[in-house]
Amino acid sequence: MLAAIRSQPAYLLHSRPFRDSSLLLDLITRDHGRISAVARGVRNRKSKNRALLQPFVPLLVNLSGKSELKTLGQVETLSNMPALQQHALFAALYLNELLVRLLHKQEGDEEVFALYEKALQELAQHKSLEPVLRAFEIDLLEILGYGLDFSVLHVRSLGEPEAGYYHYNAEQGFQAVKAENTDKYYPADELYRIAQKDFTQASTLRFAKRLLRSAFAVHLGDKALASRSLFRKNS
Repeated sequence: MLAAIRSQPAYLLHSRPFRDSSLLLDLITRDHGRISAVARGVRNRKSKNRALLQPFVPLLVNLSGKSELKTLGQVETLSNMPALQQHALFAALYLNELLVRLLHKQEGDEEVFALYEKALQELAQHKSLEPVLRAFEIDLLEILGYGLDFSVLHVRSLGEPEAGYYHYNAEQGFQAVKAENTDKYYPADELYRIAQKDFTQASTLRFAKRLLRSAFAVHLGDKALASRSLFRKNS
């Protein structure tokens, strides 16, 4: 393991108190993925890093230590991202929780980092939340090797899907079915739009949300996401 990481772009995903005056941090870094670190003495009023360690703020960090748990050194802010407001804040907390739950220590790469940063920027620009979240989820699954295989959809020569319905199972993927039941199955045209990340229709967003929850469930396990509960309470 690397003994020192210098001037590394990073975001704070999660923090919790550690001992009397420190914090345990979960960071996502551009070149080293998700890293756990201890920020010593940062809860003291005189700490220079105290005000800088906030979620959704682009950081430049120094980290040291040969073990999996690094020690945070110097911290700088790279820029001032506009503050996330109301539901956009809850949506960003959801992104953070997904990354903490899905990425192993020191797992991730520039692609994950860029995807996360792009989603934060779109949320800060007051873009519609649902399309931003669904696109992030689709791309994250793909990057992590769990991508949805839309290639099984039967497509006409003009590039439009044939009429029909599909069942989705996280282990087996999509399977064509004869039944017409939108409470259980997915219309082919909706899946086609999801594959294209075309969320202009409200119905497509509804099907995408249901589909992606099923896709993530097998990887997240039985423990509920705290950010979802928070979002529901404040909706």
